[in-house]
Amino acid sequence: MASRIRLLFIVSSLGFGGAEKHVIALVNSLDPQRFQVSLAYLKDDAALLPQVDAGQLEGRLFCCHVARKVDSRAVRLLAAHVDDQAIDVVVCVNTYCLLYAILAQRRMRQRCRLIELFHTTELDGLKDQMQMLFYRPFIAMTDMLVYVCENQRTYWRARLLRARQDTVIHNGIDVAHFSDRFTAAQKIRFRNGCGFTGNDYVIGLCAAMRPEKAHDDLLQAVARLTRESLPVKCLLVGDGPLRAAIEARIDALGLRRQVVITGFMQDVRLAIAACDAMVIVSHHVETFSIAALEAMALQKPMIMSAIGGADEQIRHGENGLLYPRGEIGALATAVRLLADRQRAQRMGECARRLVEQWFSQTVMVDAYERLFAGMAPARQNSVVRTHAA
Repeated sequence: MASRIRLLFIVSSLGFGGAEKHVIALVNSLDPQRFQVSLAYLKDDAALLPQVDAGQLEGRLFCCHVARKVDSRAVRLLAAHVDDQAIDVVVCVNTYCLLYAILAQRRMRQRCRLIELFHTTELDGLKDQMQMLFYRPFIAMTDMLVYVCENQRTYWRARLLRARQDTVIHNGIDVAHFSDRFTAAQKIRFRNGCGFTGNDYVIGLCAAMRPEKAHDDLLQAVARLTRESLPVKCLLVGDGPLRAAIEARIDALGLRRQVVITGFMQDVRLAIAACDAMVIVSHHVETFSIAALEAMALQKPMIMSAIGGADEQIRHGENGLLYPRGEIGALATAVRLLADRQRAQRMGECARRLVEQWFSQTVMVDAYERLFAGMAPARQNSVVRTHAA
């Protein structure tokens, strides 16, 4: 059997998040005949571990148990794995992992290529900006910088962020998995469990309850529409450090009958399918939202704040609506427009078609496989081309 290209993915954790879901989908889907894959996660958070296909990794899955910002034990562990497995390419998910890869590289006997998968666009606050200044020299040392949307690459090139090479590979999702196969009865039962009826207009937000997700913007829009006699209901799917503050805000706005919080859900598909439309109201961080792709695949029209790559996902008026971030009036207007169920259904169907064509997991994985084959040593490239032929 021809020698496979050996990859090591490094991710900060397997906690719930878009970048983490992205790397798990990629690791699970790479062709095992062409790639030998290892996955290391730095921190102990492993909420998404059940989603990792352990068979695909053949035991090459490990936690580095990082206990401080720079943990020398973890650096040694990564370097030893690269040498023991003769890794060809190390794939770092965001900048913290790149720091560890660079430090480990100094200890490696094995020469390997470095790829940085970068999910960040705008930075939230001075602390993040200072951290980015620290990481810039490390990014310059990478062989390939992968952006997840064109807007992101334009943004960072204008700010003179450079690696030896860069490229864009859009995030993609498993469109078969995120398919609305639920019956009307299942959706109504879910709604009833939330205190909603089948006739209610329900908008949903699926996101961790963190500051950058700006849940309060949606609550303000719902409060405004309620005052204007639009009987909108709201489903918040997720949990997080701001949950208590969000619940207090719901009470302060008098929305206890309008808004329901599900808490963390391992499988969000039925919750999304039970909504009429989905929203993402983030002020920062979103670059190319996987949560949006999942909702679109489930035939839901999206309302999104126009940040990051939102306008590469949403064709305004066709498969969803964009609005200027933080503008509550514009958000409320968009929510009102999708109260028209025929309009919402048309947009949802268009959203599904768009994901199938451009943002499927198949399209994404094919692009990454071509990238990894091109980055591997020359001896491996000839093997892959022969095998593919």
